[in-house]
Amino acid sequence: MKIEILYDEICNLYGDPQNAAYLKATLHDAEFIHTPLKSRPYFADYRPDMIIMGSMSESTQRLVIEELRPYRERICDLIDDGVVFLMTGNASEVFYGQIKYVTEEKEIDGLGIFDFSVSTDWFKRCNAKVLAKFENMTITGFRSQFGEVTGDNSEEYFIEVTRGLGMNKSNRFEGVRRKNFFGTQLLGPILPLNPEFCEYLIRLAGGNARAAFREEAMEAFLQRVKEFSDPATEF
Repeated sequence: MKIEILYDEICNLYGDPQNAAYLKATLHDAEFIHTPLKSRPYFADYRPDMIIMGSMSESTQRLVIEELRPYRERICDLIDDGVVFLMTGNASEVFYGQIKYVTEEKEIDGLGIFDFSVSTDWFKRCNAKVLAKFENMTITGFRSQFGEVTGDNSEEYFIEVTRGLGMNKSNRFEGVRRKNFFGTQLLGPILPLNPEFCEYLIRLAGGNARAAFREEAMEAFLQRVKEFSDPATEF
């Protein structure tokens, strides 16, 4: 199994590097390819089984968009071919359309693979817990973001939010899923917080493994579900 981690020297906020660390603890025989900024991605010439990227600053986001722009069509081909993508936090926004940086008075085009728009305002941070459903699973997580995403994701959403925010305040659907591409604002990081979902992604990528420290991770997950399901818990 080959897993490419994009730009983790700069896309490393909110604990997102622990997604890769959890996969490494789970998949002892997998090959992990770390692609730094300004390097040709492995996916440009070969087919990895999974590609992941984590949260970043707004200035870094603009660098990453320009770094990936020459590979837009290749990314679309890999999505069509069923490669697993996990893009967490504002890494998911890289693949959207227009991004307006309100505070910085800048406006750029993302990769435009998904028809959503983003408005990023440093004076409007959103911090929230999330309890949601994905297929037959419960998903838990956290959000901490300056960007508000708008658009219709009702046909290609990742999770349906039970408690907390969806894509925005008027939308109960969160993130985007197209084939095996998963883009989500959930942080935390999402894989060790949700070991069953971690195992699900591994199966999609052609592997089969029990999540690392599964008993402990499931115990913490069930406690979090109980807490997040409590009406007294603030979101």
